[in-house]
Amino acid sequence: MSRFKKLPTPALVLAMIALFVALSGTGYAAAQHVIKRSSITSIHVKDRSLLAKDFRSGQIPRGPAGAAGPAGPAGPAGPAGPTGPAGAAKAYARVLSGGDVDDPRARGITDAGVSKPAAGVYCIDIEGGAVNVVATLDAGGASGEIRGSTLLTNCPSGKEVEIHTADSGGIAADRAFYVLVN
Repeated sequence: MSRFKKLPTPALVLAMIALFVALSGTGYAAAQHVIKRSSITSIHVKDRSLLAKDFRSGQIPRGPAGAAGPAGPAGPAGPAGPTGPAGAAKAYARVLSGGDVDDPRARGITDAGVSKPAAGVYCIDIEGGAVNVVATLDAGGASGEIRGSTLLTNCPSGKEVEIHTADSGGIAADRAFYVLVN
């Protein structure tokens, strides 16, 4: 038994040629008829037919920013950072009017290092000596005057800093203060 190849019928051949001509003609026409810039105006465009993707970036101005969304949940705490360098101050403290040191607000000055020989006079021992002294009255206390010095007049030897506090009239009075020594 011999097998014959079936040839396409003339109708099929004619339909294929017609399809090829129709498709290539449309492609050719589309390639030859390029739309010139600015030839389509708003009168030619149907309302609400254009999308954001039809425009280049920056062609349409941005609208006003929307309202902020709700805050997200807090993230986990990060690891502790490294200890920072030591400050330039050799010692500092908040000294209460009775001569006691406010320990959480002190470094290098302790209760044992502060003596009070008279009203308004505080003598402070600084390990390694003191070169400069800065003192200020505690803002939470009564008004008054303060002066600090490394020249001792009323303090015994062995102390390096002498602080004098007074009331607003200049009369010696006990006052809480902050002191910084370097």
